[in-house]
Amino acid sequence: MTDKQHPSRFATNAVHSGTQHIGDAVNTPIFQSSTYKLTDERYAGWAAGAQHTLLYARLSTVNSDAVAQKLIALEGGEDAETFSSGMGAISATLMALLNQGDHMVASADIYGGTYGLLTEEFPRFGISTTMADMRDPASYEAAIQDNTKLLYIETLTNPVLKVCDIEAMADVAKRHNLLLLIDNTFASPWGCKPLDMGVDLVLHSTTKYLGGHSGEHETSVHRDADQPRAQGLRHRGDGRRC
Repeated sequence: MTDKQHPSRFATNAVHSGTQHIGDAVNTPIFQSSTYKLTDERYAGWAAGAQHTLLYARLSTVNSDAVAQKLIALEGGEDAETFSSGMGAISATLMALLNQGDHMVASADIYGGTYGLLTEEFPRFGISTTMADMRDPASYEAAIQDNTKLLYIETLTNPVLKVCDIEAMADVAKRHNLLLLIDNTFASPWGCKPLDMGVDLVLHSTTKYLGGHSGEHETSVHRDADQPRAQGLRHRGDGRRC
C-alpha cells in the first residue's frame, strides 16, 4: 500500500521501495526456495485470505513481493500481483473478473496477443467482446450492453501508439458502474498514473519500459483501494497460472 501521508518522490520509490533489507544488503537477494516454513502466523494469514503470505512459490515469494511493492509505490496503488508474462497477467486478470455470458468492450488496436485472447479464446468460454475506437469514448459507451462488465484500454496502443482519453473513458465506466482496466506498458508509471485518472486496474509488461533490457518477464496488476478482495486474482489456487 502506498504511504499517502508521507509520499516519496518517484526516483526514490524506483530505487528503494520494495527492497528487502536482509543482512544490510543494498539490493534484495534472489531467493530460489519454492517453499517456506508454515508458521502459525503465516497459516493464520493464509486462512484469512492474506494476499502475500509466504507459503509456496506459486502463491508468493520474497522476490515477487519486492517487485509488487515497488510497482505499488510507483503507480500509487493499493495492491499488486506479479506474473511470469504480460499475457499471463492479462488473461488471469480477465478470467478472474469475467464469467460465462459476460461481455466487455475493447479496441481492435490493442496488443495483438490481447486481441487474439479476446477474439479467439474467450468466445470458447462464453465471453464476448465488442471492438470500439479507443480514441472515441462515445464509441465505447455505445457498445455497452446489459451484460457488459468492464472496459479495456491501453494508455498508448502497442504498436501503433494511438492515445486514449483516460479520464473521459473513466467517466464512461463510472456512469455505467463498470470496471476500467488499462495496459500502461508503453507509458510506464513515469509517464502516466492511470489510477489517479479513475482507472480501476493497471497492467504492465515489464520487458519494455520498466525493465528495458528484454531480460525481465515479470508483469504486474495493480488494484485501486475500491477493488473488493473477493475479486482478487484467483490464480493462487489455479495450477494454470502463467
